[in-house]
Order: sequence, then C-alpha cells, then structure tokens
Amino acid sequence: MDGLDPGFVAATRRRDLLLTLVMLGILLTPAWLTPDWISLPWRITFAILGPPAVYFSWRYSPWWPTPSAELPRILHHLALSPGDAFCDLGAGDGRMVLWVHRATGARCVGIEISPLQYLLAQTRLAVQGTSGTTIRLGDLFAADLSGFDAVYIWGTAYLVSTPEFSGHVRTALRPGARLVSYHYPVPGLKAEAIDTDGLRPVYVYVPVPPRPGPASPGSVGEGLPAE
Repeated sequence: MDGLDPGFVAATRRRDLLLTLVMLGILLTPAWLTPDWISLPWRITFAILGPPAVYFSWRYSPWWPTPSAELPRILHHLALSPGDAFCDLGAGDGRMVLWVHRATGARCVGIEISPLQYLLAQTRLAVQGTSGTTIRLGDLFAADLSGFDAVYIWGTAYLVSTPEFSGHVRTALRPGARLVSYHYPVPGLKAEAIDTDGLRPVYVYVPVPPRPGPASPGSVGEGLPAE
C-alpha cells in the first residue's frame, strides 16, 4: 500500500467493515422471524460463511454493489460487443455480470472470493442467468484474465490503488484488453479516459497496449496495421 496514508486506510477499513456487518445483519434478519426449522439452518450457514465475508471485506473490499444509476456510464467505457468476454473482479451477488450480459450479449464471468457472496451470486444466476454468465469462486490475484476483452472493478483504495494490483493487471491482461476502475485510480497506469460525470470517477486503462496488426499488402515495412 505504498503511497496511501495509513490513517486513511485504517478509517476506510473501519467504515467498510461496518458496511459489511450491516449487510450481514440485514441478511440474517429472517433467521429471527421464521420457525426454528428454517432459522436454525440459516443461523448455522451464517456462522460458517459470515466470518470469511467479514475478513475479505477487510482484506479487499466490502460487499457494496455498483449504483444502478452508474451502470450505463460504466457500460459505455467497457465498449463490449456481442461475443466479447467480460470479467467482473469482486462480483458480489452477480448483478453486474447479469446486467452487462443482458445489455451487450458479451460472455460474462464474475470472480468472487467470499463464499457467502459466491453462493448468493450462484443462486441469482440459477434463477436469472443464461449460458453466457458464470461466477467463479477465487482470488482475483490468482485469476487467469488473459481471455477477457474488458475487466471491471469497484474496489477500495487499499486494493486498487496499490502496486500489487497494478502489477497484476499488467501481467494478467492480454494486449488491448480494457480495465475499467470505478472510484479509484490504478497507480502506474496511464488512463485512456477519466470520466467524472457521475457519482464517482471512472478510470479507463489499457494496461498492455495492443500489438501491431499484420502489414497489409503493399505496406510491408511501413508499420501500418491491416485494414
């Protein structure tokens, strides 16, 4: 977390931990309002899955969905077409994966490290999803991102604005792939665009420049991409 103020990081983590506890409390509420044969399994499930959700909110980001009003703006910067491949890093309950697929026809994958959010996302996709949507349980730093045309993240400053994350996307993304970061910039990467016309900034990157295309006939040696 080089370059980040330790006091800012500590305050942000406390806030994010509180947000996660509130979300868990909301999800746990039905356990106290239903018969024991429902509430007991519910409480046991949360006793197992709740602690990892709290830890990963502290380590990476809290569970806080991208605001619906911001989705069209983010979609514009993803610049996806039918048949393209999209990845949501930190997919939460899977709503971003579903929305992008429905809006663009792209093949959409979400990566989520918290088992609780992963199960919620799998349930959502089982009910609303299609063959073009997938959720994977795993760490974004271990994910193979080489097959995606565009990647999206809404992370905390102590996740996104770090050399660790910047170095990962430089090596994991294929040439020409876009990275769209909501709210926080990625250090060490030059933004192709910065959109401030919304609730929070949107940063657009191409961490690995596209490779030059093959020369067209008659232009060998001129270094021009094929038409």
